[in-house]
Amino acid sequence: MKKLALFFFIGFSCLAQNEQSFGEYALRPELFFGKTIASFELYPNTSSQYILGLSFEKKNLFPEKQWERILNFPTTGISVYYTNYGNKKLLGHSISVLPFIKLNLTKKQNFYFKGALGVSYFDTRFNVVNNPENSAISTKLTWAFQTFLYYNLLKKSNNDLQLGIGYIHHSNGHVQLPNEGLNSALMSISTKIDVKKSIIKDDNLFDLENVKTFSKGFYSIRYGQGIQKFVANESLVKAINSVEVYGGLFYKDIFKVSLGATYRFYHHYYDYINENELEPYFNKPFLNASNLYLSIGVEALLGHVGIDWEGGLNLYKPFYKEQYLLEEPELDFIYDLKKLFLGRLGLKLYAINTSKMPKNNFYISAHINSNLSQADFSELSFGFTHRLKN
Repeated sequence: MKKLALFFFIGFSCLAQNEQSFGEYALRPELFFGKTIASFELYPNTSSQYILGLSFEKKNLFPEKQWERILNFPTTGISVYYTNYGNKKLLGHSISVLPFIKLNLTKKQNFYFKGALGVSYFDTRFNVVNNPENSAISTKLTWAFQTFLYYNLLKKSNNDLQLGIGYIHHSNGHVQLPNEGLNSALMSISTKIDVKKSIIKDDNLFDLENVKTFSKGFYSIRYGQGIQKFVANESLVKAINSVEVYGGLFYKDIFKVSLGATYRFYHHYYDYINENELEPYFNKPFLNASNLYLSIGVEALLGHVGIDWEGGLNLYKPFYKEQYLLEEPELDFIYDLKKLFLGRLGLKLYAINTSKMPKNNFYISAHINSNLSQADFSELSFGFTHRLKN
């Protein structure tokens, strides 16, 4: 702990040496303190949680680049976290790797929002014999999500000492059960160590006045291959196949706002219906193992990367009623919400830099899909998108 504190002060002293330049690439050591939040009735007792973090970040300071200028020069990078959850025996530790974006919320650049999505490795997991109390994590790898607000205590732009408050969540995306997930409420303190500096010139600014609010429509199609653990007493992981068609408009050329329709086929549903000859689904097993929904989506385009969110409304998903009753004692108001609403969150990687506004582009993506806010399955997709003329 003393070495880490010394690391902080060395970084701070390095920052104070040059007031005319700005850090373009930097390392950010960060200390987190907080508590894991009980997500189920028999949640293990925990002491205080702490995280040791180190981020490699890039301050996107190029005024000629459109997305950087529109987003007020955000910071992007990768964070690596080592976490102690306050119960070594039952919950253990994790190592997380999270790509992130940090946005300036004020003109003074003293308030920031950080959003991150990545993966975590856990050294302690659920085991029906040796660790039955840990129904939070049952796989070595999980999704990891972070949302944080930061305040810079120091007013000068080349000095940095930030306080943060926020939330981190872990879930395996329903690829194995149990999967109650881990939720953490946290505070942090961080500084940065500049690795490379660059002087910012304002003689080549991207002209924001030429950017249309809505412009250039597009359409896309994607094929998705998901994996899902059906219910706790089912040992196999099976596929969900998805085909989606969607289209919409570009907002300020760096956001895609879309409407779409998606068809899904759940192999677990199909096999369960046939194996149990379950009525009234058995007469049309393929149809009753299907799902059709409409969605709205927003995607932020950051060069080769897209940050994608989608919310949807189920039009047809008949067998979800039986899945819910296999996990819960009765149908209730929560069932009505989960059957009706769904969500998707993930990252896309484009073949061609989206800043070049290519007419045609391909991408691969990874998403976690949910029924309302409960994980449904994890998914990899391959997609094509076409930009229409004005």
